Amino acid sequence: MEQHELRVDEIITALTTKQTTRLARHVDFPSIDREQISWLIDVAQHDTLDTEALVKAIHFAQVALRLHERVNETLRGSKERQLLVLAGDLFSSYFFEQLAGLPKEILVSLGRTIQRVNEAKCALHEMNYASTEERVLLWLTAEFGLMQGLAAITKREWLTRQGRQIIQQQAEQLDLVAQKLLLSHLEQMAVA
Repeated sequence: MEQHELRVDEIITALTTKQTTRLARHVDFPSIDREQISWLIDVAQHDTLDTEALVKAIHFAQVALRLHERVNETLRGSKERQLLVLAGDLFSSYFFEQLAGLPKEILVSLGRTIQRVNEAKCALHEMNYASTEERVLLWLTAEFGLMQGLAAITKREWLTRQGRQIIQQQAEQLDLVAQKLLLSHLEQMAVA
Protein backbone atom coordinates (compact mmCIF):
# COMPACT_ATOMS: atom_id res chain seq x y z
CA MET A 1 0.00 0.00 0.00
CA GLU A 2 1.42 3.38 -0.92
CA GLN A 3 2.28 6.04 1.66
CA HIS A 4 -0.66 8.29 0.75
CA GLU A 5 -3.18 5.48 1.21
CA LEU A 6 -1.67 4.57 4.58
CA ARG A 7 -2.01 8.19 5.66
CA VAL A 8 -5.64 8.26 4.52
CA ASP A 9 -6.33 5.09 6.55
CA GLU A 10 -4.64 6.51 9.66
CA ILE A 11 -6.59 9.76 9.51
CA ILE A 12 -9.90 8.00 8.85
CA THR A 13 -9.28 5.78 11.88
CA ALA A 14 -8.60 8.86 14.03
CA LEU A 15 -11.71 10.64 12.70
CA THR A 16 -13.90 7.59 13.23
CA THR A 17 -12.81 7.49 16.88
CA LYS A 18 -14.24 10.99 17.38
CA GLN A 19 -17.62 9.79 16.10
CA THR A 20 -17.89 6.99 18.62
CA THR A 21 -19.25 9.19 21.36
CA ARG A 22 -22.43 8.69 23.33
CA LEU A 23 -24.08 10.98 20.82
CA ALA A 24 -23.44 8.43 18.05
CA ARG A 25 -26.25 6.32 19.46
CA HIS A 26 -28.69 9.18 18.85
CA VAL A 27 -27.22 11.19 15.95
CA ASP A 28 -26.58 10.03 12.43
CA PHE A 29 -23.16 11.52 11.71
CA PRO A 30 -22.17 12.24 8.10
CA SER A 31 -20.10 9.37 6.76
CA ILE A 32 -16.37 9.82 6.38
CA ASP A 33 -15.67 9.92 2.65
CA ARG A 34 -12.32 8.35 1.71
CA GLU A 35 -11.95 10.42 -1.48
CA GLN A 36 -12.68 13.62 0.41
CA ILE A 37 -10.05 12.80 3.04
CA SER A 38 -7.54 11.98 0.30
CA TRP A 39 -8.31 15.33 -1.36
CA LEU A 40 -7.93 17.11 1.99
CA ILE A 41 -4.53 15.50 2.53
CA ASP A 42 -3.34 16.58 -0.92
CA VAL A 43 -4.40 20.19 -0.34
CA ALA A 44 -3.16 20.30 3.27
CA GLN A 45 0.44 19.33 2.44
CA HIS A 46 2.77 21.97 3.81
CA ASP A 47 6.42 22.03 4.81
CA THR A 48 6.00 23.76 8.16
CA LEU A 49 2.38 23.14 9.19
CA ASP A 50 0.88 20.00 10.75
CA THR A 51 -0.92 18.44 7.78
CA GLU A 52 -2.86 15.99 9.93
CA ALA A 53 -4.15 18.78 12.21
CA LEU A 54 -5.25 20.78 9.15
CA VAL A 55 -7.06 17.77 7.64
CA LYS A 56 -8.80 16.97 10.90
CA ALA A 57 -9.74 20.61 11.50
CA ILE A 58 -11.36 20.98 8.07
CA HIS A 59 -13.15 17.64 8.42
CA PHE A 60 -14.49 18.55 11.87
CA ALA A 61 -15.67 21.93 10.58
CA GLN A 62 -17.44 20.23 7.65
CA VAL A 63 -19.18 17.79 10.00
CA ALA A 64 -20.23 20.59 12.36
CA LEU A 65 -21.66 22.59 9.46
CA ARG A 66 -23.55 19.56 8.10
CA LEU A 67 -25.01 18.72 11.51
CA HIS A 68 -26.13 22.29 12.12
CA GLU A 69 -27.76 22.37 8.65
CA ARG A 70 -29.93 19.44 9.64
CA VAL A 71 -31.29 21.19 12.74
CA ASN A 72 -34.07 22.86 10.71
CA GLU A 73 -35.28 19.43 9.60
CA THR A 74 -36.29 18.62 13.18
CA LEU A 75 -39.13 19.78 15.40
CA ARG A 76 -38.47 22.75 17.66
CA GLY A 77 -37.76 21.64 21.20
CA SER A 78 -37.39 18.00 20.23
CA LYS A 79 -34.69 15.83 21.73
CA GLU A 80 -33.43 15.09 18.20
CA ARG A 81 -32.96 18.81 17.56
CA GLN A 82 -31.12 19.32 20.83
CA LEU A 83 -28.83 16.36 20.10
CA LEU A 84 -28.03 17.66 16.60
CA VAL A 85 -27.07 21.05 18.02
CA LEU A 86 -24.97 19.34 20.69
CA ALA A 87 -23.26 17.14 18.11
CA GLY A 88 -22.55 20.13 15.87
CA ASP A 89 -21.12 22.03 18.82
CA LEU A 90 -19.02 19.01 19.77
CA PHE A 91 -17.48 18.86 16.30
CA SER A 92 -16.91 22.61 16.39
CA SER A 93 -14.93 22.07 19.58
CA TYR A 94 -12.91 19.35 17.83
CA PHE A 95 -12.17 21.89 15.09
CA PHE A 96 -10.82 24.39 17.61
CA GLU A 97 -8.90 21.67 19.42
CA GLN A 98 -7.00 20.93 16.19
CA LEU A 99 -6.36 24.63 15.54
CA ALA A 100 -4.93 25.15 19.03
CA GLY A 101 -1.56 23.75 17.96
CA LEU A 102 -1.35 25.79 14.77
CA PRO A 103 -0.13 29.37 14.31
CA LYS A 104 -2.60 32.15 15.15
CA GLU A 105 -2.83 33.35 11.54
CA ILE A 106 -4.19 29.92 10.54
CA LEU A 107 -6.95 30.23 13.13
CA VAL A 108 -7.83 33.70 11.85
CA SER A 109 -7.77 32.58 8.22
CA LEU A 110 -9.95 29.52 8.82
CA GLY A 111 -12.32 31.58 10.97
CA ARG A 112 -12.81 33.98 8.06
CA THR A 113 -13.26 31.04 5.71
CA ILE A 114 -16.02 29.58 7.89
CA GLN A 115 -17.65 33.01 7.97
CA ARG A 116 -17.66 33.11 4.12
CA VAL A 117 -19.06 29.57 3.96
CA ASN A 118 -21.84 30.41 6.41
CA GLU A 119 -22.68 33.63 4.55
CA ALA A 120 -22.95 31.65 1.30
CA LYS A 121 -25.16 29.04 2.98
CA CYS A 122 -27.42 31.80 4.35
CA ALA A 123 -27.70 33.48 0.95
CA LEU A 124 -28.64 30.15 -0.65
CA HIS A 125 -31.14 29.35 2.09
CA GLU A 126 -32.76 32.76 1.77
CA MET A 127 -32.55 32.58 -2.07
CA ASN A 128 -30.65 35.85 -1.91
CA TYR A 129 -28.99 35.83 -5.34
CA ALA A 130 -29.70 37.64 -8.58
CA SER A 131 -28.81 34.98 -11.14
CA THR A 132 -28.10 31.32 -11.69
CA GLU A 133 -24.42 32.19 -11.99
CA GLU A 134 -24.43 33.85 -8.57
CA ARG A 135 -26.29 30.85 -7.12
CA VAL A 136 -23.67 28.48 -8.57
CA LEU A 137 -20.81 30.54 -7.12
CA LEU A 138 -22.55 30.66 -3.74
CA TRP A 139 -23.06 26.90 -3.89
CA LEU A 140 -19.39 26.38 -4.71
CA THR A 141 -18.40 28.51 -1.71
CA ALA A 142 -20.96 26.86 0.58
CA GLU A 143 -19.87 23.35 -0.35
CA PHE A 144 -16.15 23.79 -1.03
CA GLY A 145 -15.13 27.07 0.56
CA LEU A 146 -13.28 25.22 3.32
CA MET A 147 -11.09 23.54 0.69
CA GLN A 148 -10.44 26.90 -0.96
CA GLY A 149 -9.52 28.42 2.41
CA LEU A 150 -7.21 25.51 3.19
CA ALA A 151 -5.51 25.91 -0.19
CA ALA A 152 -4.98 29.61 0.48
CA ILE A 153 -3.18 28.70 3.71
CA THR A 154 -1.00 25.97 2.23
CA LYS A 155 -0.47 27.72 -1.13
CA ARG A 156 -1.55 24.56 -2.95
CA GLU A 157 -4.02 24.01 -5.77
CA TRP A 158 -7.45 23.14 -4.36
CA LEU A 159 -9.06 22.14 -7.65
CA THR A 160 -7.22 18.86 -8.17
CA ARG A 161 -8.42 16.07 -10.47
CA GLN A 162 -9.89 14.29 -7.46
CA GLY A 163 -11.48 17.54 -6.26
CA ARG A 164 -13.13 18.07 -9.64
CA GLN A 165 -14.64 14.59 -9.49
CA ILE A 166 -16.02 15.19 -6.01
CA ILE A 167 -17.47 18.56 -7.04
CA GLN A 168 -19.06 17.06 -10.14
CA GLN A 169 -20.63 14.26 -8.09
CA GLN A 170 -22.08 16.69 -5.55
CA ALA A 171 -23.23 19.02 -8.32
CA GLU A 172 -25.80 16.41 -9.32
CA GLN A 173 -28.06 17.99 -6.68
CA LEU A 174 -28.18 21.15 -8.82
CA ASP A 175 -30.54 21.63 -11.76
CA LEU A 176 -29.13 21.06 -15.27
CA VAL A 177 -28.61 24.76 -16.06
CA ALA A 178 -26.67 25.26 -12.83
CA GLN A 179 -24.63 22.09 -13.46
CA LYS A 180 -23.58 23.30 -16.92
CA LEU A 181 -22.66 26.70 -15.53
CA LEU A 182 -20.66 25.08 -12.74
CA LEU A 183 -18.75 22.89 -15.22
CA SER A 184 -17.98 26.00 -17.27
CA HIS A 185 -16.63 27.75 -14.15
CA LEU A 186 -14.51 24.72 -13.27
CA GLU A 187 -13.03 24.69 -16.79
CA GLN A 188 -12.23 28.41 -16.52
CA MET A 189 -10.55 27.84 -13.16
CA ALA A 190 -8.39 25.13 -14.71
CA VAL A 191 -7.24 27.49 -17.48
CA ALA A 192 -6.49 30.38 -15.11
